[in-house]
Amino acid sequence: MLPGDAKVPTLTPALERTRAEIIEDGVILCARMGERDPIVDACRAAVRGGLRVLEITLTTPGALRAIEALAADGNAIVGAGTVLTAEQARAVKSAGGRFALSPVLDPAVVAEAHRLEMLAVPGTASPTEILAAHRCGARLIKVFPIGALGGPAFLRAVRGPFPEIPLVATNGPTAGNLGDYFAAGAVAVGLGAEVFHDGYTLASVEAAARKVRQAVTVHRAARE
Repeated sequence: MLPGDAKVPTLTPALERTRAEIIEDGVILCARMGERDPIVDACRAAVRGGLRVLEITLTTPGALRAIEALAADGNAIVGAGTVLTAEQARAVKSAGGRFALSPVLDPAVVAEAHRLEMLAVPGTASPTEILAAHRCGARLIKVFPIGALGGPAFLRAVRGPFPEIPLVATNGPTAGNLGDYFAAGAVAVGLGAEVFHDGYTLASVEAAARKVRQAVTVHRAARE
Protein backbone atom coordinates (compact mmCIF):
# COMPACT_ATOMS: atom_id res chain seq x y z
CA MET A 1 0.00 0.00 0.00
CA LEU A 2 1.26 3.46 -0.92
CA PRO A 3 1.16 6.43 1.46
CA GLY A 4 -2.25 8.06 1.18
CA ASP A 5 -3.99 4.91 -0.04
CA ALA A 6 -6.41 4.86 2.90
CA LYS A 7 -8.62 7.31 1.01
CA VAL A 8 -8.31 5.62 -2.41
CA PRO A 9 -11.62 4.24 -3.74
CA THR A 10 -11.92 0.46 -3.86
CA LEU A 11 -13.51 -1.61 -6.61
CA THR A 12 -16.83 -3.38 -6.39
CA PRO A 13 -16.89 -7.17 -6.81
CA ALA A 14 -18.06 -6.82 -10.43
CA LEU A 15 -15.18 -4.50 -11.27
CA GLU A 16 -12.70 -6.73 -9.47
CA ARG A 17 -13.96 -9.65 -11.55
CA THR A 18 -13.37 -7.79 -14.81
CA ARG A 19 -9.93 -6.69 -13.65
CA ALA A 20 -8.99 -10.25 -12.62
CA GLU A 21 -10.19 -11.72 -15.90
CA ILE A 22 -8.17 -9.23 -17.95
CA ILE A 23 -5.02 -9.93 -15.93
CA GLU A 24 -5.58 -13.67 -16.17
CA ASP A 25 -5.91 -13.44 -19.94
CA GLY A 26 -2.93 -11.11 -20.27
CA VAL A 27 -3.66 -9.51 -23.65
CA ILE A 28 -5.98 -6.66 -24.61
CA LEU A 29 -6.53 -6.74 -28.37
CA CYS A 30 -7.08 -3.25 -29.77
CA ALA A 31 -9.34 -2.98 -32.83
CA ARG A 32 -8.97 0.40 -34.54
CA MET A 33 -10.52 0.02 -37.96
CA GLY A 34 -11.98 1.86 -40.91
CA GLU A 35 -15.52 2.15 -42.17
CA ARG A 36 -15.24 -0.77 -44.60
CA ASP A 37 -13.58 -3.20 -42.19
CA PRO A 38 -15.64 -6.23 -41.08
CA ILE A 39 -14.96 -5.38 -37.46
CA VAL A 40 -17.31 -7.88 -35.83
CA ASP A 41 -16.23 -10.80 -37.99
CA ALA A 42 -12.55 -9.86 -37.59
CA CYS A 43 -12.88 -9.73 -33.81
CA ARG A 44 -14.69 -13.06 -33.78
CA ALA A 45 -11.78 -14.53 -35.74
CA ALA A 46 -9.39 -13.17 -33.11
CA VAL A 47 -11.47 -14.78 -30.36
CA ARG A 48 -11.25 -18.10 -32.20
CA GLY A 49 -7.49 -17.61 -32.19
CA GLY A 50 -7.45 -17.20 -28.43
CA LEU A 51 -7.62 -13.43 -27.84
CA ARG A 52 -10.87 -12.75 -26.02
CA VAL A 53 -10.30 -9.34 -24.41
CA LEU A 54 -11.41 -6.94 -27.13
CA GLU A 55 -10.92 -3.18 -27.06
CA ILE A 56 -12.99 -1.50 -29.78
CA THR A 57 -11.76 2.06 -30.13
CA LEU A 58 -14.44 4.74 -30.36
CA THR A 59 -12.56 6.18 -33.35
CA THR A 60 -13.77 3.11 -35.28
CA PRO A 61 -16.98 3.76 -37.25
CA GLY A 62 -19.79 1.71 -35.76
CA ALA A 63 -17.80 0.97 -32.61
CA LEU A 64 -20.81 0.90 -30.28
CA ARG A 65 -22.76 -1.43 -32.56
CA ALA A 66 -19.73 -3.73 -32.72
CA ILE A 67 -19.40 -3.75 -28.93
CA GLU A 68 -23.07 -4.62 -28.62
CA ALA A 69 -22.79 -7.50 -31.10
CA LEU A 70 -19.61 -8.93 -29.59
CA ALA A 71 -20.88 -8.59 -26.02
CA ALA A 72 -24.02 -10.50 -27.03
CA ASP A 73 -21.86 -13.41 -28.24
CA GLY A 74 -20.94 -14.09 -24.62
CA ASN A 75 -17.50 -15.54 -25.28
CA ALA A 76 -15.39 -12.39 -25.05
CA ILE A 77 -14.64 -9.58 -22.61
CA VAL A 78 -15.56 -6.53 -24.64
CA GLY A 79 -14.87 -2.88 -23.93
CA ALA A 80 -13.97 0.37 -25.63
CA GLY A 81 -10.83 2.35 -26.28
CA THR A 82 -10.30 6.09 -26.71
CA VAL A 83 -12.97 6.83 -24.12
CA LEU A 84 -12.44 10.54 -23.44
CA THR A 85 -15.65 11.73 -21.78
CA ALA A 86 -18.17 10.60 -19.20
CA GLU A 87 -20.83 10.70 -21.91
CA GLN A 88 -18.84 8.24 -24.00
CA ALA A 89 -18.43 5.99 -20.97
CA ARG A 90 -22.20 5.89 -20.56
CA ALA A 91 -22.65 5.00 -24.23
CA VAL A 92 -20.12 2.17 -23.95
CA LYS A 93 -21.91 0.81 -20.89
CA SER A 94 -25.25 0.94 -22.70
CA ALA A 95 -23.71 -1.10 -25.53
CA GLY A 96 -22.61 -3.80 -23.10
CA GLY A 97 -18.97 -2.81 -22.61
CA ARG A 98 -17.20 -4.04 -19.48
CA PHE A 99 -14.19 -1.73 -19.55
CA ALA A 100 -13.15 1.69 -20.84
CA LEU A 101 -9.58 2.39 -21.94
CA SER A 102 -8.24 5.85 -22.65
CA PRO A 103 -4.94 7.27 -23.91
CA VAL A 104 -5.12 9.89 -21.13
CA LEU A 105 -6.06 10.27 -17.48
CA ASP A 106 -9.33 12.08 -16.77
CA PRO A 107 -10.53 11.49 -13.19
CA ALA A 108 -14.11 12.28 -14.22
CA VAL A 109 -14.08 9.47 -16.78
CA VAL A 110 -12.60 7.05 -14.23
CA ALA A 111 -15.27 7.97 -11.68
CA GLU A 112 -18.14 7.70 -14.15
CA ALA A 113 -16.97 4.38 -15.56
CA HIS A 114 -16.68 2.90 -12.08
CA ARG A 115 -20.07 4.33 -11.09
CA LEU A 116 -21.46 2.40 -14.04
CA GLU A 117 -19.68 -0.81 -12.91
CA MET A 118 -17.37 -0.61 -15.93
CA LEU A 119 -13.63 -0.91 -15.30
CA ALA A 120 -11.68 2.24 -16.16
CA VAL A 121 -8.17 1.83 -17.58
CA PRO A 122 -6.74 5.35 -18.02
CA GLY A 123 -3.61 6.12 -19.99
CA THR A 124 -0.43 7.45 -18.41
CA ALA A 125 3.05 8.34 -19.60
CA SER A 126 4.93 9.39 -16.46
CA PRO A 127 5.35 8.41 -12.79
CA THR A 128 3.27 11.44 -11.80
CA GLU A 129 0.37 10.33 -14.00
CA ILE A 130 0.61 6.71 -12.82
CA LEU A 131 0.30 7.77 -9.19
CA ALA A 132 -2.52 10.21 -9.99
CA ALA A 133 -4.44 7.47 -11.81
CA HIS A 134 -3.98 5.11 -8.89
CA ARG A 135 -5.14 7.69 -6.37
CA CYS A 136 -8.29 8.49 -8.33
CA GLY A 137 -9.29 4.84 -8.17
CA ALA A 138 -7.90 3.16 -11.29
CA ARG A 139 -6.84 -0.43 -10.61
CA LEU A 140 -5.49 -1.19 -14.07
CA ILE A 141 -3.37 1.59 -15.51
CA LYS A 142 -2.31 1.82 -19.12
CA VAL A 143 1.22 3.00 -19.93
CA PHE A 144 1.08 4.58 -23.39
CA PRO A 145 2.88 4.76 -25.77
CA ILE A 146 5.29 2.38 -24.08
CA GLY A 147 7.43 1.78 -27.16
CA ALA A 148 8.16 5.47 -27.62
CA LEU A 149 8.69 5.92 -23.89
CA GLY A 150 11.48 3.35 -23.74
CA GLY A 151 9.84 -0.07 -23.87
CA PRO A 152 10.52 -2.65 -21.15
CA ALA A 153 13.33 -0.54 -19.69
CA PHE A 154 10.93 2.33 -18.99
CA LEU A 155 8.36 -0.02 -17.52
CA ARG A 156 10.94 -1.64 -15.25
CA ALA A 157 12.07 1.78 -14.06
CA VAL A 158 8.58 3.00 -13.10
CA ARG A 159 7.75 -0.32 -11.47
CA GLY A 160 10.55 0.36 -8.99
CA PRO A 161 8.68 2.97 -6.92
CA PHE A 162 5.25 1.48 -7.70
CA PRO A 163 5.60 -2.30 -7.33
CA GLU A 164 1.95 -2.78 -6.33
CA ILE A 165 0.34 -0.69 -9.08
CA PRO A 166 -0.83 -2.94 -11.96
CA LEU A 167 0.40 -1.59 -15.29
CA VAL A 168 -0.73 -2.48 -18.81
CA ALA A 169 1.88 -1.83 -21.50
CA THR A 170 0.41 -0.70 -24.82
CA ASN A 171 1.67 0.50 -28.20
CA GLY A 172 4.92 -1.46 -28.20
CA PRO A 173 4.31 -5.11 -27.29
CA THR A 174 4.22 -7.76 -30.04
CA ALA A 175 4.17 -11.54 -30.08
CA GLY A 176 7.96 -11.37 -30.39
CA ASN A 177 8.66 -9.16 -27.38
CA LEU A 178 5.68 -9.41 -25.03
CA GLY A 179 7.68 -11.67 -22.72
CA ASP A 180 10.07 -8.77 -22.14
CA TYR A 181 7.17 -6.57 -21.03
CA PHE A 182 5.82 -9.19 -18.66
CA ALA A 183 9.31 -9.70 -17.24
CA ALA A 184 9.57 -5.93 -16.72
CA GLY A 185 6.42 -5.97 -14.61
CA ALA A 186 3.40 -5.59 -16.90
CA VAL A 187 0.31 -7.45 -15.69
CA ALA A 188 -1.09 -7.34 -19.24
CA VAL A 189 -0.16 -5.99 -22.65
CA GLY A 190 -2.12 -4.26 -25.37
CA LEU A 191 -1.52 -4.80 -29.06
CA GLY A 192 -3.44 -4.82 -32.31
CA ALA A 193 -1.54 -3.92 -35.45
CA GLU A 194 0.06 -7.33 -35.98
CA VAL A 195 -3.33 -9.04 -35.72
CA PHE A 196 -5.32 -6.52 -37.77
CA HIS A 197 -2.48 -5.79 -40.19
CA ASP A 198 -2.87 -4.16 -43.60
CA GLY A 199 -4.54 -6.56 -45.99
CA TYR A 200 -5.64 -8.95 -43.25
CA THR A 201 -8.12 -11.76 -43.87
CA LEU A 202 -10.22 -13.53 -41.27
CA ALA A 203 -7.87 -16.51 -41.56
CA SER A 204 -4.80 -14.33 -41.03
CA VAL A 205 -6.41 -12.66 -38.01
CA GLU A 206 -7.08 -16.02 -36.41
CA ALA A 207 -3.54 -17.20 -37.16
CA ALA A 208 -1.97 -14.02 -35.78
CA ALA A 209 -4.11 -14.26 -32.64
CA ARG A 210 -2.94 -17.84 -32.11
CA LYS A 211 0.66 -16.68 -32.42
CA VAL A 212 0.15 -14.06 -29.72
CA ARG A 213 -1.65 -16.49 -27.43
CA GLN A 214 1.12 -19.05 -27.89
CA ALA A 215 3.73 -16.44 -27.01
CA VAL A 216 1.91 -15.71 -23.75
CA THR A 217 1.63 -19.41 -22.97
CA VAL A 218 5.34 -20.00 -23.61
CA HIS A 219 6.36 -17.05 -21.45
CA ARG A 220 4.17 -18.12 -18.55
CA ALA A 221 5.35 -21.73 -18.76
CA ALA A 222 8.97 -20.59 -18.66
CA ARG A 223 8.36 -18.65 -15.45
CA GLU A 224 6.71 -21.52 -13.58
